[in-house]
Amino acid sequence: MEPNTPSEILLDVKGLKVSFNTPAGCLRAVNGISYTIREGEVMGLVGESGSGKTVGAYAVMGLLKAPAKINGGSVLFKGREILSLSKKEAAMFRGKEIGMIFQNPMSSLDPVFTIGSQMIETIRVHDKSVSKAEARAACIDMLHKVSIRDPGQVMRQYPYELSGGMRQRVMIAIALLCRPKLLIADEPTTALDVTIQATILQILKRLQKQHRMAMLYITHNFGIVAEICDRVSVMCGGYILEQGSVEDIFHNAAHPYTQLLLRLAPRMDTPPSAPLHYIEGPPADPTRLPAGCVFQARCPFCMAICRDRRPPETILAPGHAASCWRLGSQTADETGERVGA
Repeated sequence: MEPNTPSEILLDVKGLKVSFNTPAGCLRAVNGISYTIREGEVMGLVGESGSGKTVGAYAVMGLLKAPAKINGGSVLFKGREILSLSKKEAAMFRGKEIGMIFQNPMSSLDPVFTIGSQMIETIRVHDKSVSKAEARAACIDMLHKVSIRDPGQVMRQYPYELSGGMRQRVMIAIALLCRPKLLIADEPTTALDVTIQATILQILKRLQKQHRMAMLYITHNFGIVAEICDRVSVMCGGYILEQGSVEDIFHNAAHPYTQLLLRLAPRMDTPPSAPLHYIEGPPADPTRLPAGCVFQARCPFCMAICRDRRPPETILAPGHAASCWRLGSQTADETGERVGA
């Protein structure tokens, strides 16, 4: 692929801001994040719990409800602004253009309907010309693709009758039924044991290549990032602090937050007696974010300027940038470039 050609850009998020009105004040969950995803590309969105990863994805999907509020920014899908879609337009857009696998399949599947009825409804709500028999055949075929051995039996079952791994496979099948061009996977393996996690990842990798779809994979696990992603955006406190290719992030991580996150990843050669690594201090309070860098209170390299001013985005290499005062002076504002654009 030739980089930076507009025809390749599938999703273009620019300056997205999301807040929640709470009794404690305005909670700023997402603070002007920007990234792009190209056709067929897998981007990992990485960060600690509470960093704003899922909220940003819900904003893209049009799933936010009060007290959440989108305060600014733009989300373009193939050049079309999707934040301004009506409820009816957004409902038709979801599933057909962008699919989503949610973190907890048990809370995402309706417990009072069979798997088959939920899958068939997903197809027919987007294309009423499809008969029930045709929809059923498509559902069985998709269940086969996610490695479910007896799809006919599973179609007749209720969610509570399936294991966690089986429910997650069903969620993947539902997300792909309408052949979306972009799949958002929100930590789809978090509640599963390691063996099942590996199986689910293999299924996702295989289907992503077969359908040539793009993917936004939300996780806190750098092991998964290394296995499945092409590019990475690292979030902290509602900000993206570093973006780059998987090679950039793993071999040339520039932001102290990214470097510390990488140290947290378990290694096979670590002695059992070695102490666990951790990032000292609590994350920044999203109702009282600091004026300067959001990571300042926990950063071992914090300087006076870090407390007073937000660091600009520094271009480190083509496609690789980070926001830290310790880096060079060539910023995105000065070059007129934006990483991933």
